[in-house]
Amino acid sequence: MESSTRAAFDLGRVRDAVVPVLASHGVVLVDLEWVTERAGWTLRITIEREGAADVAGGVTLEDCADVSRDVSSVLDVEDLIAHHYNLEVSSPGLDRRLRTAAEFARFRGRTAKVKLSRPAPDGQRLLRGELLEAPEGQVAVLVDGKRIEVPLTDVVEARLVFELTSQPKPRKGQRQGKEAAKGPGPAKRLAEAAPERSERGSEKRK
Repeated sequence: MESSTRAAFDLGRVRDAVVPVLASHGVVLVDLEWVTERAGWTLRITIEREGAADVAGGVTLEDCADVSRDVSSVLDVEDLIAHHYNLEVSSPGLDRRLRTAAEFARFRGRTAKVKLSRPAPDGQRLLRGELLEAPEGQVAVLVDGKRIEVPLTDVVEARLVFELTSQPKPRKGQRQGKEAAKGPGPAKRLAEAAPERSERGSEKRK
């Protein structure tokens, strides 16, 4: 990111302007990013519903659309960004990023993929396994039955890993009951319980 572009506006002021809008919709800010992509500059806002139990944040496509509309209006009025940019509002998704100690603690017991800036005690730079309880300032992962503990400051990137639960195949000659045959499949049940990452972009010109 060019320093001139980075210094062109205060991302902290944008955050201060956005948070009250999110609160009015009953959602909270998970992440706020200013990134460059092939289509140009993008302000990416990730939200979840306050108190949501599911990893995807409990927000719908309609939530993202409503928040995007109102945030766009506020940023227009405040005139905090002088650049032509795209606005994206989305849920964290099933592969949500983990950044803080609180997030690692919140999703303890889930499977995660953790990239490190330097090798762990066993030499690995990429840990994949179950998140465990860890001392303050540390991240612990159960990898192939072995507990590996690293400083949180060594974590370059961490994401939850979504794994489909395999369904046992019926034995030969065994028929599924009518209830099971009419019920939604695993993918549909998943969509109802935790919607996939959804986005709505709105372009702003200056």
